[in-house]
Amino acid sequence: MEEEFLIFLDETGDHSLRHIDTEYPIFGLGAVICKTEWYIDKVNPMFDRFKYKFFNKRSVILHSTDIRNSRKDFSIMLNPKVRKSLIDDLNNTVDQAPFVFCASFIDKLEHKGQYVDPDNPYDLTLAFILERAFFIISKNFPGAKCRIIAESRDKKENDSLRKTFDAYKTHGTGQISASELNFITGLDFVSKKENETGHQIVDICLYPLARTYLKGKCHPSVPHFYKKIYKNPKNNSPIGWGIKTFPSSFSKDLVKEIEKNCI
Repeated sequence: MEEEFLIFLDETGDHSLRHIDTEYPIFGLGAVICKTEWYIDKVNPMFDRFKYKFFNKRSVILHSTDIRNSRKDFSIMLNPKVRKSLIDDLNNTVDQAPFVFCASFIDKLEHKGQYVDPDNPYDLTLAFILERAFFIISKNFPGAKCRIIAESRDKKENDSLRKTFDAYKTHGTGQISASELNFITGLDFVSKKENETGHQIVDICLYPLARTYLKGKCHPSVPHFYKKIYKNPKNNSPIGWGIKTFPSSFSKDLVKEIEKNCI
């Protein structure tokens, strides 16, 4: 079966509640949702063109950490002119690529402080992404199918994610029933070295949102993809639609800061 949609998952931070980095106390899960046809015919060629322009090869992996630190292939960014040109082109490519973005964040300190036995942040954020996928795909394209492609971690973590995914598919998320999740045909894992464009787009979009929250200042990349974030059609707000967080004030503060720069 060829699914009409693909969903790419990637994360920022770690989901451990045992040892929390106070400098980066959040876990975020992001998703790029794209029509399969558009992903193959438009998205991949757009990012390949960008890579050949700056690196003369498509094997370069767009990893936000490497970009920020001008390391590995991105050492060319140590030249200020090249850096500006590359960042401008990358933002423009993201801006023009056809996809929908959604993300869920957990402030782990708040989460752990509120519950005696807090749920795993990955499980909570995954439920939200599955619910968003239902509204974005099933509500707008009845009968359409999709496949989720997660970036592979180690075997233990992959097995844990599959177990959670299977549980949601069997019992629902609490907000969406199991039958309403039938449009999702399966979950695959792809390693970073396989150079899947969808995961790189998630990484490029997710980290700036996390930094915007942590710094209280809109990251300069956010305005270039803000229009991609799934929003409430009534008030054009992404709160609870394309961005969901715990605690809820986290969403409001994050979006308030972003909108000062994007609207």
